[in-house]
Amino acid sequence: MLPDSPIPDPEVPAKATRRHFTAADKSRILDQYEGASDIEKAAICRREHVYSSLLSNWRKQRSAGKPLSARRGRKADPQAAEVTQAHKRNALLERRLARAEQVIDIQGKVYALLRAVAGESADHLELPPWQKSSSK
Repeated sequence: MLPDSPIPDPEVPAKATRRHFTAADKSRILDQYEGASDIEKAAICRREHVYSSLLSNWRKQRSAGKPLSARRGRKADPQAAEVTQAHKRNALLERRLARAEQVIDIQGKVYALLRAVAGESADHLELPPWQKSSSK
């Protein structure tokens, strides 16, 4: 080892992470691999830490005209995402409504208590704004 080279960390990570290749990396590796001899192909696989099966998948992907940056798996359903967002918004609004109703109920009780403490009869007093009827 060279004296200036950093010592690798011997600690094992808690969770293994997958290696992600950019489209440019995939294209570069494929170009090198396709122009190499059998021995050079093995060296490229070792150097890049990839299997030849992964390279053949990338080759198929490129020959099918799909972009190399395409992800595997299901595509996200925009309607499902919209429905989920609407459900979250609805739940939030229901919580806010319940909280507002509690505040209004407490305000009514405080108003009645203050009137009772003041010794005033509720018959002679104005109703609070939230209890007034709009038909006068």
